[in-house]
Amino acid sequence: MTRPLKIDDSTTPISLKEMSDSDMDYIAHQILTEFVSSSSGTGTLSVNPASNTGLTIIGTFSDTYRPYSVGDHPVGTEITTSDYVFYQDLQSVAESPTRPLEFISGTGIKEQIDADIETHEITRALGRLVDNGLGSYRLEVSSPTVGGTWVQEAEIRNTTAAGYNSIYLWRRTDQTAPTTIRPLKINSGSPREMTDAEIKTLTSIFRNNIVSTGIGKYAVQTSAPTPGTWVQMGDAFSDTRQQVGNVAYTGNYTGNYLPTFTGFYAPAYAGTYAGAYAGAYAGGYARFYGGFLNGYYTGYYTGYYTGYYTGYYSGPSYAGTYTATSFTGYYASSYTGTYAGSYAGGYARFYGGFLNGYYTGYYTGYYTGYYTTNYAGNYATAGYSGTYTGYYTGLTVLGTSDTVSTVSLWIRTA
Repeated sequence: MTRPLKIDDSTTPISLKEMSDSDMDYIAHQILTEFVSSSSGTGTLSVNPASNTGLTIIGTFSDTYRPYSVGDHPVGTEITTSDYVFYQDLQSVAESPTRPLEFISGTGIKEQIDADIETHEITRALGRLVDNGLGSYRLEVSSPTVGGTWVQEAEIRNTTAAGYNSIYLWRRTDQTAPTTIRPLKINSGSPREMTDAEIKTLTSIFRNNIVSTGIGKYAVQTSAPTPGTWVQMGDAFSDTRQQVGNVAYTGNYTGNYLPTFTGFYAPAYAGTYAGAYAGAYAGGYARFYGGFLNGYYTGYYTGYYTGYYTGYYSGPSYAGTYTATSFTGYYASSYTGTYAGSYAGGYARFYGGFLNGYYTGYYTGYYTGYYTTNYAGNYATAGYSGTYTGYYTGLTVLGTSDTVSTVSLWIRTA
């Protein structure tokens, strides 16, 4: 019989009695209360801590994702990875416990040795821990509903095209205390009850037993580890990644197009040119002009006139040079001679000479041809808005996802 002793006040006189398993629940509660008072120390978990010195990796969740949005194209095959590394502190700690008393037949009352403390008080505390007790951990999307208060220790994300979804590492921080039953210790040669602070000194043995027995160890992986008995603590969590594939696109494009153009511009121009032309014209002009120029010609004509004049003339026949400014009447005869005077009337003849001089006026008509020159500069328009209809095939981020990996948090119970 190596169980811790307690005071039994149900007898007369009061006596000492060994503690039952349920009696030791108060000892376990005090050990776990001390264990959960810190987020560090042997037995505790952490994710991507600032320092991992002395810590043991118990698993990794890799969040992989494509650095694009659904519909992006063309895209590459690169993948971004963010690792969430889980650690457990499995370092040995120094022990300096206040030891409960026990009764050994044939020996009497004495302080418990480590093996006896481990067999009874520590085993009881570990059993409560792995049963979602005070200080235990769970991996869940929302606060666990396994009684008590749970606080977030870390956030783990799975990045998606729409953002991300999260799961959290939770730790239980409170639990209703069982009936107070304290073990006895030696006090100046006589037994007396241990205080809560003295019971908590057993926590160092508790921490070292996690390391030595494996009970209370955690693992983050897809399935339960071996050897031993492992229980899943919370939800499974998956890393998902957008799929990619070659997609043929046809559709409309409307937008602004503001390019810069430098190069050779040689289009055909056909249209109406209407504008002023002022410059020197020097060249030959020879054509038949067969209309009438009706207007006033002011000047002198010197040459020969051969033709018939039909009209009335009151006077003798005349041959020679006649100079006058006007003639009124009728003349019927042939006239040969030189005429110098003012002429006003219709003029129609062949002109076969050259016109040299300046022409200032307007030319309106059609010009069809090619304008070819070298254009270097910026072509910037206010914008192009139109419709593009065609086909495009390229590697595209799809709306569907692959499940890359799935992990759960496991605790060893035996």
